[in-house]
Amino acid sequence: MATKNPATPTKATMKTPVKTKSPASAKKKRTQKRANIPVAVRRDLWVAAAGRCEFRGCCKPVNRDFLTKKMANVGEFAHIIGDSPAAARGISGESERLAADPSNLILACFDCHSRIDRHGQSNEFTAEQLRAMKREHETRIESIYSATGVMESMPVLMAFPIAGNVPALDVRNIHYAMLTNSDFRRFPTSTHIHIDKSSFDIRDNEADFWSSAERALTQLYQQRVEPVLTARSGPSHLTIAGFAPIPMLMKLGALIGDKTPANVLDLPGEQWLWDRRPECPSPSFTYTVSNTLPREVSVLVSLSNRVVHPTEVHPVVEFQAVAPDRGIIRTESHLLNFRSEFDSFLQRLTRAGVRVVHIYPATPLSASVEIGRMLLPKTFEEVHVWEWQAPEWKRALRLK
Repeated sequence: MATKNPATPTKATMKTPVKTKSPASAKKKRTQKRANIPVAVRRDLWVAAAGRCEFRGCCKPVNRDFLTKKMANVGEFAHIIGDSPAAARGISGESERLAADPSNLILACFDCHSRIDRHGQSNEFTAEQLRAMKREHETRIESIYSATGVMESMPVLMAFPIAGNVPALDVRNIHYAMLTNSDFRRFPTSTHIHIDKSSFDIRDNEADFWSSAERALTQLYQQRVEPVLTARSGPSHLTIAGFAPIPMLMKLGALIGDKTPANVLDLPGEQWLWDRRPECPSPSFTYTVSNTLPREVSVLVSLSNRVVHPTEVHPVVEFQAVAPDRGIIRTESHLLNFRSEFDSFLQRLTRAGVRVVHIYPATPLSASVEIGRMLLPKTFEEVHVWEWQAPEWKRALRLK
């Protein structure tokens, strides 16, 4: 009689193998449980977001691969109230009801979708925060779509160290400021010019700084800016943003001149944005110019602070703000008002017989550039700019 091999499984001892779910099938099952978002809803959300991530501060275009730059749909539809009670910000009953509601969806890039969904119910971002982001982004896009009187402007940036402070100008901040300050009526051109001397190896308290910096700026202007401005298809408008010692800003303004219309940005607050508060006070200016003046005078321009009187022997004429302050120019209208007042001041000087001017400035960035733009070649024979380096004034450069 044959005996059974104990190692051979019998029908009674055999167990049905347990089927394990592959990660792919598990993912597919989870995906199937997600609410279907209709094509029309996806389309409308894409249009409202202009094909860009709606997470505040991101705004990446999601119509191309971020690495290869090839055209591709990499946008994702993220839920504000999670599409299940267990998801981030999920609420039983509400999650199911709002799963395909366009008001509960935001267009996001992969990173931001992960950012607002990771950790599920423990996610740090609230529904109110995400709704605010959606509202801000879509309102901004609608403003762009509906803007009238739109014009293009070419950004011109310049950076030189100031007393050891090394500037870092980001053209993306300039683009944002141009759009925001103009209520989306002034758009940056596809190209910009950046005179970046932030790594200039001579500091402004060294003897060779001014001659070297002026020579470098003039050469770069002649090589990069002048050909663009004089080209037949050149820009019809400029947006100027500069962070540099005051005389260098004036030099840039003098080189560009007044023939091409321009707006000049400043740093009264964050990232070149003008102050939009209704209670922001407008500065007022005062000056006294005699009917007759010598051919050569010293001009004190006291806007951001009171200018210390120089020891030069030339007669002194002062243009001053009634209440000098570092942040005195806080809106575009403030700058335009200053420009109008200072232009009248210059005309009074020329009528009084002034032909050689020594400027001693305490001026904001934007006002410094505008002063240079207003000192036209036919107005004065010589214009010298001085720089305050405590405890005295130092001759900086000659604009003409």
